Amino acid sequence: MMVEPNFDALQLIAEIALGIVGFSAILIGLSRASDGFSDPDNFRIQLLTYSAFGAMFGSILPFAIFDNQNNDLSWLITCWILCVYSVIGLIIFPKKMLSLRIQGHREIFPIKLYLFQTGILSAIFILSGLMITGLISQMTNIYTICLILFLVQSTVAFIRTMFFRVQ
Repeated sequence: MMVEPNFDALQLIAEIALGIVGFSAILIGLSRASDGFSDPDNFRIQLLTYSAFGAMFGSILPFAIFDNQNNDLSWLITCWILCVYSVIGLIIFPKKMLSLRIQGHREIFPIKLYLFQTGILSAIFILSGLMITGLISQMTNIYTICLILFLVQSTVAFIRTMFFRVQ
């Protein structure tokens, strides 16, 4: 029988993610007051929001799903949701970033950044898939690592939105 998630760690991740989501809401509100964002800034805010919501809802989800009766089924449901969410990100964001590079924003989106951000989403997808198939038994630790990867992704997008502006 599998163990329950570390609810204290999940609560901390949710609080950090909520702060990042709050920041992105402020940015979105400010953009509507002026001329709005450029396409690269818009992309980074979308990635920031997607990743922060992934961390936030991923950390809240086990509170709703887990009960003391069937942890195996609860882990399966939780990991499937995480896997599907990461696939959505893999479908949307790498293609958008490549499109922005083609449009002339190579200096804002260097290939190293593309590989880093796509790698994070790929790692979450692979790890959640391995948890679904049962090839990874340390569910609590790996699930927490996946959520931390979402936080890293949103933090990178946050820093790049604040300090790497379009000329």
